Amino acid sequence: MKIAVFGTNISDEYKSKAEEVIHSFIANGFDVSIYKDFKSALDSASFSIGNLPEFTEIKENSFDILLSLGGDGTFLKCAHLCYATNTPILGINFGKLGFLAQTNPDDIDFIIKDIQNKKFSIRQRTVLDFSYATDKEILNGIGLNEITLQKSNTVKLIKINVYVGKEFLCSFWADGVAVSTPTGSTGYSLSLGAPILAPENHSLIITPIAPHTLSMRPIIIPDTETITIEATGEYTDFLLSNDFLSQTIQANPSVVIKKSPHTISTLEFKDSSFFCTLRQKLKLGIDIRK
Repeated sequence: MKIAVFGTNISDEYKSKAEEVIHSFIANGFDVSIYKDFKSALDSASFSIGNLPEFTEIKENSFDILLSLGGDGTFLKCAHLCYATNTPILGINFGKLGFLAQTNPDDIDFIIKDIQNKKFSIRQRTVLDFSYATDKEILNGIGLNEITLQKSNTVKLIKINVYVGKEFLCSFWADGVAVSTPTGSTGYSLSLGAPILAPENHSLIITPIAPHTLSMRPIIIPDTETITIEATGEYTDFLLSNDFLSQTIQANPSVVIKKSPHTISTLEFKDSSFFCTLRQKLKLGIDIRK
């Protein structure tokens, strides 16, 4: 089985543990390759890692599983690298919360056995496509968690118009607006007060960011709809963000967001289900008064 190992910068305290994870897969007969920049970041003197094949991109059918070693931010970067290939991602958490990279590196021996015995399931996660037109070209990108449009450089609010399909939804004044997938519902969307959606949910969440009216609330719509966001504001540029990426737009933007034909595949084990993660990470339903 061909395994690709992806990572970004990793703190010194986790380097030896990351190497242990890689060594475990090698020792169990997996054909392991490593992301070129991550190999340099590890700066390992280990012979087995130093001589591993390197890769800089993911091609369709080139690997069976893609390991993401890091936190949720690393997982998102990994997803952007491979979203068009549908290569399954296994996130091994070296970060903090770990909603996406939810597997504990201390359990790697059990994980490897489950992979060898095919005791896992594949979950498909929704990806968003977005595009907007400038005077010269149409720019686009993808988001696994969310697409946000916000003001970038003033204390004044911006006016946002939202359309669902061809129908006008509403206008409101706010700092911005976020459109989230079910995967993103446990990310920025959660901190904005929006509900949590299970990954299988075929919905998107439109959430205002610091709206200047109490009547604005998060709205859940079917993911078959196309969302158009228009924004205007005085003395400000606009910040368009997709997951960990962002860009500044100077003209009043009109951003079109829709469900991508691509999905992100993730590995899930019996003891690392979505609801298990909610209980562990958010202490869901746990009585903290004790």
